[in-house]
Amino acid sequence: MITYKLYMIRPGLTAGNLDGRYIGSTDLPLCREGKERLLHLAKTRAYPGVGRVYAPSQKRAVETAEILFPGHTVYPADDLREYGFGVLENKTAAELRDTPAFKQWMATGMRDAPLGGEDKTAFLNRCEAGFAAVLEDMMRGRVTAAALICPGGIMMNLLARHGYPKLEPLRWKAEPGEGYTALVTASMWQRAGVFEVVDPIPYIKGDRHEPSAYGVYDLEERG
Repeated sequence: MITYKLYMIRPGLTAGNLDGRYIGSTDLPLCREGKERLLHLAKTRAYPGVGRVYAPSQKRAVETAEILFPGHTVYPADDLREYGFGVLENKTAAELRDTPAFKQWMATGMRDAPLGGEDKTAFLNRCEAGFAAVLEDMMRGRVTAAALICPGGIMMNLLARHGYPKLEPLRWKAEPGEGYTALVTASMWQRAGVFEVVDPIPYIKGDRHEPSAYGVYDLEERG
């Protein structure tokens, strides 16, 4: 039985992130701070070897992939792009607080789509389809280790829905350039849509061959 390792990693920061803007469909590159953090991680920590790298075609995701996994072709995973915020896109809460669209969105507890924004059900469905497509591509090509650069919110929800141990989405929060390892077998995925989540990524240098030191048993401590 083949076990597939998918390293799910959050992209680096953009200027919009630093400004607290709603950044979804806006295609921003990494900011200077975002690049510096990723370069520091690549130098001081250890990322695993992979046979393939997947990412949405947005600049911040592709640039993250190129920094952390240099020399790899980036395979598009566009269904895993960030949520589109419609009229709220690329604006801060302070800029929006007096607008009818923002007030209406907040009144629904942010459950309904903002004006011009992406339908939440459609968003979740495309993320599920995009994630399944990545795993299917790995299994079809017998790619036993791959990286997936995807937005932090998407990663958290996918891990909460499909991963074991079962944790709330916020317990799977990761800093830019960091993430988790999904251990996937074809039988478990096809039968029940689940996988095991183990080691946080990246590893501490010198310990990358001892992943049990960062396994599921200390996730409660990380909370």
